[in-house]
Amino acid sequence: MSCSHSLSSLDSYSYKLFTMLIIIDISSHWCQMYSTTALQQHHKSADGNKGRFFLVRWYYLSYPFFGYCCVGAEFTYVSLYIFARVNAVGTRAIPWFYLLNENEVKTIVRYCMMLTAPACAVKQVVNISQLCSSCYAVAERDAQERNRSE
Repeated sequence: MSCSHSLSSLDSYSYKLFTMLIIIDISSHWCQMYSTTALQQHHKSADGNKGRFFLVRWYYLSYPFFGYCCVGAEFTYVSLYIFARVNAVGTRAIPWFYLLNENEVKTIVRYCMMLTAPACAVKQVVNISQLCSSCYAVAERDAQERNRSE
C-alpha cells in the first residue's frame, strides 16, 4: 500500500487512481473484518467467508493465490514507480539501476509488469468483491436482527 501512496504523488491522474485503490483496499479489508467479527469468526476462516463471493473465499483459503495477489500488487506499484522515475530523470535516480542504461531498465520493468500486473488486477477485483459481499453480509445480519426484534 505504501507503494501506491508513492505513486499517487506523480501527477493528478495518478493521484486520483492510486488514492482510490488505497481507499478500496482499506475499506474492503475493514468491512471484511467487521462483518466476520460480528459473526465471531476470523476474517480469513472458511466459516467467516461462507456465503461470500467465490473469489473472496478462494483468496483467503488459498495462500499461494493470496500471496501472489498481495505481492504481485506491490511489485506492480514498485514497477510503475521505477518506470515513472526512469522516464522522468533517467537511471541515475534509482540506485540499483545506475549501471544499466534506460532501455535495459525499462525492459526489466516491462517483464516484471507482465508477471505482476495480472495479480494486481485480480487483487482489485477481489477487493471490490470483498467490499460488496461483506457489506451485504452486514446488511443481511442487521435485517435478521431487526426482524427478530419486531
